[in-house]
Amino acid sequence: MKNYFYLLVLIFFIPSLASAEDGPSLFFDGGMGSLIAFRDNFYIEYSDQVSDGCLPQPSKMKDKMELALRQNGFSISAEKPYFPNVINITALGFGTNNFSCVVHVEAKLIFYANVTVPHTPELSGGNTTLAPLTFEFGATMLTGGKNGMQRRVEQTIKEFGENLYLQLSRSKDEVGKNFPAIFEYRAKQDPEKN
Repeated sequence: MKNYFYLLVLIFFIPSLASAEDGPSLFFDGGMGSLIAFRDNFYIEYSDQVSDGCLPQPSKMKDKMELALRQNGFSISAEKPYFPNVINITALGFGTNNFSCVVHVEAKLIFYANVTVPHTPELSGGNTTLAPLTFEFGATMLTGGKNGMQRRVEQTIKEFGENLYLQLSRSKDEVGKNFPAIFEYRAKQDPEKN
């Protein structure tokens, strides 16, 4: 039975392997990095679910993320566009006693990509749709004194923003190395940006 399975797999994959171009495939080799590499404009939103006075100024999370991204050359949208690149920051926590807190902080990039809908080749409109994808680029749990938690959360968010910049930069470098035609295409589309 096992041999039949392997034979079946080979029958399905050999034609696609034989017709593949020389070089890496954006779908198989590019991964999430190829989808996030050219994101450079973001809308930032935050969710404050922290109680007991552990995060007295939650809007500072958005400010810290914006500063980290702007310092690295990204632009920030004041209004949410129709298909945005949303940076979602969530803080969830509470006071463990009168003097200390526990806060979970996470940051993720939510964006839209054109994806194939399986088992729909017979549809007249095609078999792709726009779907939201999520790329988490930071998550941590903070514990400690209530009086220093605001500062620690802000520092964590700043580090998340720097981490996003680093991951986007590395992804762009990898795409440029493996798929140089993408840079050529983008240069023709918008010569001022490249």
